[in-house]
Amino acid sequence: MPNTGQNGSQAELRELKKQLKKQTADLVDSRMTAGDLKSEVVSLRKKLAALERLPLSHEDHSDQKALLDHYLDIVLSILDTDAGSILILQTDASDGKESLVFTSCAGPGSERLKGWHMSSGDGIAGWVAKHGAPYFTDEADKDDTWDSKVSESIDFETKNILCVPMKAAGRVLGVIEVMNKKGSPFSREDLDILNFISGHAAVMLENVRLLREYDEKVRHMATLMELATLLNSTLRKREVRHRAIEAATRLMEAEVGSLLLVDEKTNELYFEVALGDSESQKKIKEIRLKIGEGIAGWVAKECVPVVINDVQNDPRFFKGADKKTSFVTRNMVCVPVLSKGKLVGVLQAINKLGGGGFSVSDKESFEALANQVAVAIENSKLYDKLRQTFLDTSEALAEAIEKRDPYTGGHTKRVVRYSSIIARHMDLPPDERETLELAAVLHDVGKIGVSDLILGKQAPLDDAEYKKMKEHTVFGAEIMAHVPDLAHVIPGIRDHHERYDGKGYPGGVAGENIPQMARIIAVADTFDAMTTSRPYRAGLSVEYAISELKRCSGTQFEPKSVDAFLSALEAGEVQLGD
Repeated sequence: MPNTGQNGSQAELRELKKQLKKQTADLVDSRMTAGDLKSEVVSLRKKLAALERLPLSHEDHSDQKALLDHYLDIVLSILDTDAGSILILQTDASDGKESLVFTSCAGPGSERLKGWHMSSGDGIAGWVAKHGAPYFTDEADKDDTWDSKVSESIDFETKNILCVPMKAAGRVLGVIEVMNKKGSPFSREDLDILNFISGHAAVMLENVRLLREYDEKVRHMATLMELATLLNSTLRKREVRHRAIEAATRLMEAEVGSLLLVDEKTNELYFEVALGDSESQKKIKEIRLKIGEGIAGWVAKECVPVVINDVQNDPRFFKGADKKTSFVTRNMVCVPVLSKGKLVGVLQAINKLGGGGFSVSDKESFEALANQVAVAIENSKLYDKLRQTFLDTSEALAEAIEKRDPYTGGHTKRVVRYSSIIARHMDLPPDERETLELAAVLHDVGKIGVSDLILGKQAPLDDAEYKKMKEHTVFGAEIMAHVPDLAHVIPGIRDHHERYDGKGYPGGVAGENIPQMARIIAVADTFDAMTTSRPYRAGLSVEYAISELKRCSGTQFEPKSVDAFLSALEAGEVQLGD
């Protein structure tokens, strides 16, 4: 990479000045005619004047347009012209087609030209870009190569034109064109000077591109590493998928993103999660795509990533999603999500922020992210499967214990269900809800240590029997202490018979000192105990149970847990019985 330092550029400037002065002296000593000598001297002086104004450093490479504006200003002033443009050659990442983009413009109507795309090969500028050679004409309107539509679009009369390529390392990066030379047509000296400036501009532009590309890769890599860490910091399926979309939009600097997963039963893609406003998310989740349908379906079928910077004109585009959500999709990068060679889904980033399009570099970074997403999804599936297996095993254990007391059949399932509803109404975080669910499943596991005579007694327990029954909370905590990975559920098992006023058991703990999960299980457990039948009494009415929860709120039960459960009951969210 060329020297970007200030000292190197200044040394280069001094050397070029030295060479130009020597060439001037050599010309004076040669046998050139006076006219030739004068022309060469004028040309050399203009080169020197241009050289003194050329940028000395490309260290500030963040603003390419400002750099090109500076070059164009030099060109116009030295060549004494009315108007000019610098057009940069761009390749569309989606279809590989090249176009020239008006990046820097000056002269009448030039503001309307900025950002204008023209096909590579069209007009004089296109010819120069295609052939890598300069072109000038004194009568543009009579030149067969000239394309007048650009001038006509801004109501500008082009009389004469000089256009040269900007080339670096044998590759054309763009063209510089100037129009309407004042006082006289363009000369060979003008061509020589413009070639000189364009050469410098091309090298500077290429260095800028390389530096920006390097910076972008470093930034993408740093972001990708950060996002990979974030993705793998949770095993919760829903959280993993939501983070995948956040990562996609952030890495791609996109307006929105979506993750579509494969429904193996129907062989369709469905929107698992999409970023955007909540109403749009709701609508888009109603959409399903057949494999092969739409851009996402095509990517799923072919397992090939794509960049499409003109989505609306792509025949594969499924317009139903935009129509349903009133969203306008302009451009998109879409990649398959593969796990061990099997298609899991498709990841999309939509509408590049800043008005530009997605690049090949974006696609490569997005593919790397999709690989991380695939691993995270697979891990979350395995975790979910293991968790469900463990829950099923725990429930089987709880049911086995319940079979010792046929009158409490289904009690555990109902307590789990009621506890989960309370937790949802209290907006408990997902990890706390999961711990609560497991504690509710195992809350009576300690009854395995209680005599069958007490569990199966068909009459109220006497004081001694009740004292033995109360020990089930301690037995349960002792049993779970042998499983280190379940230490976090022990408080719910041990303390679900503590009272808010401190008169419960086994420890007489009160108020906020009782673990939250135990406070919730206490409400769910008591409500089910009241509304189900026992050998010595029939189940109480729901109305009576509600009145008891209200009466004992603040004494036996935590008020917040009671309020949450009663709100759920009132909303019809509580399914009573089995």
